[in-house]
Amino acid sequence: MAKASYLWIVVSLTTLPFVSSVGHPYILPPTQIIEFMTRKFATIKTLKVVQITKIKDLDQQEEKVFGEVIYLRSPGFYRSEIAGQPSKRLIIHKGTKTLRIVDREIVSEGESGDPLYRFLMLAQDPEQLLRKLKAVGINLDKASLTRFEDRIAYLIGDREEGSARLLVDKDLFLPLVLRYGSVLFHFSDYRELNGQTWYPYKIVYSSDGAITEEYDAKDIVVNPSIDLSLFDISLIRSQFGERGPKPDKQ
Repeated sequence: MAKASYLWIVVSLTTLPFVSSVGHPYILPPTQIIEFMTRKFATIKTLKVVQITKIKDLDQQEEKVFGEVIYLRSPGFYRSEIAGQPSKRLIIHKGTKTLRIVDREIVSEGESGDPLYRFLMLAQDPEQLLRKLKAVGINLDKASLTRFEDRIAYLIGDREEGSARLLVDKDLFLPLVLRYGSVLFHFSDYRELNGQTWYPYKIVYSSDGAITEEYDAKDIVVNPSIDLSLFDISLIRSQFGERGPKPDKQ
């Protein structure tokens, strides 16, 4: 089922024709599409997402399922932790730096690309977002129309198979697919939040042709008060020094 879902996404992205073969419908330029998309999320300054995360290893037919809490703060703060056990699996991104902790040990720290797929749906400066999209290889000089599932969408980027691109719903200006390098993100099950905007309750992340992670939101809080210390890499690193990690607070 997972492989079938991934194949459908790939087929949708690489083989579907233009919406119309007759005439030349006006297509918004990429800069304007991104501007309209960012307006959809302009009210989301901070976000807390409680989700069920499924990590799949299709080769070994294994699956891990756990609760996860995501904290986001505009423009570029991200924190992901296992619910109730933050040092079991903790990822923090701030600016250009990322800290990863697994099983109470620091497994990586340093310069890293940000979790761009999360920042698409957070208050952003359109120009800054355009720079990020260009940095991952999306051709911002090209936009076309395509169909994805049952929606007409703008395709920003090259249409050739395997090219980096962003699909945005033509009518709602909500992101549907982000693809670059060997990774692909599919956003679906959009639901209205606070009568102001929409957010995907399901995100599927795949890498190298295999669906590896699925995120199913169970609760989303818009604009909660989030302490900046949650993203303080230096502070959190100090808890995992030479003497070993400090125990989680009960």
